Amino acid sequence: MTEILIVRVNCASNAEAQEIASAAIARRLAAAANIHQPIDSLYRWRGEVETATEVPLELKTRPDLFDPLAEIISEIHSYQTPSILGFPATKSAWAYAHWIAEETEPRT
Repeated sequence: MTEILIVRVNCASNAEAQEIASAAIARRLAAAANIHQPIDSLYRWRGEVETATEVPLELKTRPDLFDPLAEIISEIHSYQTPSILGFPATKSAWAYAHWIAEETEPRT
């Protein structure tokens, strides 16, 4: 069975999330994306506690595509150090996993 990796990144805006999702899908580094409602985030940055409104983005991909996907995210993302986290899906429907594998395979 094909393994699925869910990559999560908080974006500065909906437009940024859309741009990252579109680039990842166009390059076949992700099969699908979910852009969530804005959230309030608190974090420590350079010794100070910061707050921001961020837009969570989830990308569905294969584990072997994490590094090139993270590279594209970092190129587009407005943050110096974006949070790019990968979580394995421990269970999935066979048809969905198969579809992700097909949609992330390079086209010849």
